[in-house]
Amino acid sequence: MNRNIASLLPSLSLSDVQKFTKDWLSAYTSFFGKSFPPSLTHQPFQWVIHSSLLQILDSFGLSKTVPEGSLTFNALLSAWQKLQPRTATIEVLTKLSRKYQLGVLSNGDKQTLQSALRVFPSSVNISFILSSDYPVNCFKACSAMYAQALAAVDGDMTKVLHVAGSAYDTHGALVFGIFSGALDKSAIHTKPTPCFAFDNILQLLSFFDV
Repeated sequence: MNRNIASLLPSLSLSDVQKFTKDWLSAYTSFFGKSFPPSLTHQPFQWVIHSSLLQILDSFGLSKTVPEGSLTFNALLSAWQKLQPRTATIEVLTKLSRKYQLGVLSNGDKQTLQSALRVFPSSVNISFILSSDYPVNCFKACSAMYAQALAAVDGDMTKVLHVAGSAYDTHGALVFGIFSGALDKSAIHTKPTPCFAFDNILQLLSFFDV
């Protein structure tokens, strides 16, 4: 994210770029667990990153330099589609997708997620994209997000295995009744206790017998 912002806003110093990124991510995470009325938006993720970008640009005195709807403004929004996966993610997902149907369960909107998945080669087979778009209209850890995963397997809880990037996400799935663990070893010390907690994504291969 820092690299994308720096290339689009060359007037910012390195420390400013880092603050810009931190402020934007903080604005996004501040909506975790929130629901959004359909009268406000049918794409919560787009609404959050758009409205928070306006505020952050204003705080940096860039509102006139980067007006809403400009090429740079839209390119900044598109930066969320260009996030890079963790090291070894492609290898692990390639192997897992040979045995399991994989799905992406994310606060992102469907269009952003589809664009972000282009980073993966055809060897990574993603069967489901489960987003925060209407009618879900909420961010994890709201139950409606996890209900999508259950609906995708006709309500059979035994067919859902959830891998989260944080304890917060894992807790949402566990409370909903889904088998879930985190790629964050410290999550094992949180409640409810995750089904697993790893620091290295490669550990998923032996855990899921691949």
